[in-house]
Amino acid sequence: MSNVRSYKDKELLDRVKSLPSFKGFPKEGALDIWVRSSEDAFNLFDDKVYTFECHEDKDPTFKMVCTGTSNAGQFGLKHFEKYNSKGCAVLKSDVLVYKSHKQGLHKGKMAYVQAKGFPYYRDNDRDNSAEEIGKEYSDIIGANCHRAGAKSTVINDWSTACLVRNVEIEFIKWLKFMIGRNLSVVILKEF
Repeated sequence: MSNVRSYKDKELLDRVKSLPSFKGFPKEGALDIWVRSSEDAFNLFDDKVYTFECHEDKDPTFKMVCTGTSNAGQFGLKHFEKYNSKGCAVLKSDVLVYKSHKQGLHKGKMAYVQAKGFPYYRDNDRDNSAEEIGKEYSDIIGANCHRAGAKSTVINDWSTACLVRNVEIEFIKWLKFMIGRNLSVVILKEF
């Protein structure tokens, strides 16, 4: 499970403010701040995601933290040719994408689906790391926000670019909070 340390709200919000893509916090909806583990344990859910409620007149307020992954698992990294010959998509870190996701369906289940381009790379070296190297792309590739199993520990094919919470009960709590809200997403490198 996640080895990412716990962060204080201010630490996360200050780090987001420092990003070149930062143009102010969203005035509505929610902000998911993913912290990508620097360890990048192969095929394991080792990231954390902090959800904040956005406001018109003040900084976002913390709502919950969950475990999950912002990287692909074994299937995506080792067998990407089954869905894209260029490689497995790895979402770019340290960039805030405003209103990146909206309520929708992922494989027939309620989720938040990608609504606009999100920068990413294609990892095609078949090693055990999801790397941000090579050409940068930015389009809609179905990098959705959904859940894995009841209490998943390994990623396998739960993610080939998606942002996946690995504990069902945490995802359901998040989804209940999210209903009707738009979602902005940033993935931070662990700091």
